[in-house]
Amino acid sequence: MQLTDSQPCTLYTGISKEKLIESVYIMIKNDYGGKATTKCLENKMDDIGKRKIRYAIKHLTKEGKIKRVRGFGPKGVQYHYEIV
Repeated sequence: MQLTDSQPCTLYTGISKEKLIESVYIMIKNDYGGKATTKCLENKMDDIGKRKIRYAIKHLTKEGKIKRVRGFGPKGVQYHYEIV
């Protein structure tokens, strides 16, 4: 089955890629004060899945809406994402 222009491309039942990307961006912005780690997002949105959340993060990074920042955490070097 191939997708046509009339069919929305969904990552999982009911949510389009654009909606997923937007929800991850809003969650970073509002729930975490502009800074969030991948693990925080995965724990908060555990019903979606790691691959889909990482897809959204990759897409937001490419668009330039968020950036990856290196910092120090309890277990050494830890990366988090910030709103640009």
